[in-house]
Amino acid sequence: MNGAALPAGKQPPRQQRTRAGRPPKPLITREAAVAAALEVIDRDGLEALSVQAVARVLKVAAPSLYYHFKDKDELLQLVALELLRQVGKGTSREAGWKDRMIGLSVSTLRVILSHANAAPLMLRFFPRQLMLSPYENSLSDNPYPVEHQLVIVEAIEKLTYGTALFAAAAETYHLPAMPAFDAERYPRLARAIAAAPQDPLAAFEESLRALLDGFDARYGLVTRENGNA
Repeated sequence: MNGAALPAGKQPPRQQRTRAGRPPKPLITREAAVAAALEVIDRDGLEALSVQAVARVLKVAAPSLYYHFKDKDELLQLVALELLRQVGKGTSREAGWKDRMIGLSVSTLRVILSHANAAPLMLRFFPRQLMLSPYENSLSDNPYPVEHQLVIVEAIEKLTYGTALFAAAAETYHLPAMPAFDAERYPRLARAIAAAPQDPLAAFEESLRALLDGFDARYGLVTRENGNA
């Protein structure tokens, strides 16, 4: 044996074993993990996202991420919530109801197109429970008769997310909005495309205004925002 002998009855101290798993304290924040997940999705696609891929971006061991979410699905849900947070940053609370709804919808489209690969998360993990307060607030000055308010809110929501998901899929898979066609065979379609707004956000805003103008006409409403009663 090497070294001095131990006194009788004394045992050598046990060596502490290090075991793979969670570190004693979190190495990164939840916000950093979500931002890294969104970076992976933006760069490599939704299918490429894994806890290991996020850990590589952050240069930490994968188990350290489980302080902030229990599995990949919870991480995806947090990414969807981050997209909604970004939507809220681009809207004004001072505008009238109609302009506020249009601003919110355009901001939603802009954010989803900025993260086209993550767009399906907005449907899969749409946080309906968290939207109850925004729905309630949006109805506080909704100028339409109460029996039509939910129909109008849902129509705006479906137009917004339908447009955003179609546009995001075209972006992700590099698909043109309209396939190539013979203008002589389809002259009306060719003229309509040439005359339409070329900016997708401007075209979308015009479609929203047309939708709301249609509700005004259907329900015989002159909105308070126009200053008429």
